[in-house]
Amino acid sequence: MRNALLVLVTVALLVWVVSWFRTPEAVAISGAQPWPGGMGPLASVAKRFPPLRPNDASVKLKALAAALPKNDAVDGYVAREIARNELAIGNPPAMPDVSAIRDLLLREPLVWRRGGGVGEIGDQGTSANRVVQMTVARLLVASALKKAHANDANAWEELHALWDLARSLDAQPQMVEQTAALSMLRMINALAWKMPLPVPSWLAGVQQRDEIRPLVESFQYQAASYWQDGSRLFPTKMLAESVEHDRRIAETLLAETRCDVTVPMNDLGVDLAPVWRRAFRYRAERQATSNALRIRAGKAIEPGSQCSDGTWTFDGKTLRFSRAIVTQPPDTPMPLVLRVETAPEMP
Repeated sequence: MRNALLVLVTVALLVWVVSWFRTPEAVAISGAQPWPGGMGPLASVAKRFPPLRPNDASVKLKALAAALPKNDAVDGYVAREIARNELAIGNPPAMPDVSAIRDLLLREPLVWRRGGGVGEIGDQGTSANRVVQMTVARLLVASALKKAHANDANAWEELHALWDLARSLDAQPQMVEQTAALSMLRMINALAWKMPLPVPSWLAGVQQRDEIRPLVESFQYQAASYWQDGSRLFPTKMLAESVEHDRRIAETLLAETRCDVTVPMNDLGVDLAPVWRRAFRYRAERQATSNALRIRAGKAIEPGSQCSDGTWTFDGKTLRFSRAIVTQPPDTPMPLVLRVETAPEMP
C-alpha cells in the first residue's frame, strides 16, 4: 500500500512539473513573431518550400562524383593555393580528369531533391549531397589551378562550372547546403584574382552576390524545424525564449555593416557563430579580388569598402585591408594582404 501511494505521489509530481514547464501559448507566440527582412513568422516557412524531385543532371553528377577516388593531395593543394597571397601558383599534383563534370555543369542546370515543408535538419540525404557537392567543388578548383599554372585561359571554365553548381543550391533551405554554397563562392573568388586575363563577364555575378541573406533564411528554416518539433512534443518556455533569441540574432545580422564580427551563439542547433564570421569576412574577400583585378588591369583600386570597419591601400606592390579578420580552423580563407604585380597583363 505504501509503495502504491509513493508511485501515485511520484506520478503526480511529474505531471505537475511537466505542466509547469509546458507553455504552449508562449511557444505559439514565439512562432508567430515576424522575422526581419520580410521573412515572415516561423509558422509560414513551410509554405515556401514545396517538394522538388531531382532531375537527370543531378543524378548524373552524383554518379560521376562517385567514380572519383578520394584525393588528399588535391585537397591540400587547393587549401595551400587559396591561402597563398601571391599570383604565382604552385605545381599541381596528379588529379583526375573532371572534364565530364565540368561540361555537365555548363550544359545542364541541376535540380536537387528537396522534401516539402520544414523537415529534419541535416538529414542523411542532404548530408550525402553536400559531400558530393564539395568533392566536385574542390576538384574543379584544382583543375582550374592546374590550367592557370600553365597560363591556360580555359581555367575560367572550371570556375564557371563551380558557379553554376553553387547557384543550383539556391532552392535548398538547409544550412548545410547554404554553407556549401558559401564555400564554393569563396573558392571562386579566392582564385579569380590569379586567373589569366581577361576576366569573363559571369564573374560579375559572383562579385555582386552577398551570402548573408540566404544564410539568414536558412537560419530561420533551422529555427522553424526545431520550433515545429518542440511545439508538438514539448512546448516549453525555454523553447519560446530560444526562438526569440535566434530571431534577435537574425535582426542583428541583417543590420550589420562590419566585416569583422562576432555573433552570439544561437540556441537552436549547432553553433553558427563561425559561419557568420566567415560570411561577413567574405565581403572583404570579394573586394580584395576586385581590387587585385583592377590593379592587374592597370586601374586604381577602390579604397573604400563595403565593410564599415575597414579600408584598402596599395603601395605599388601590396594590396592591404586595414585590419586582419581571423577565422577558426578548418577554414582556410584567402588572405586580405595580396602581393599584386603593378604592370597590366595583355589579354
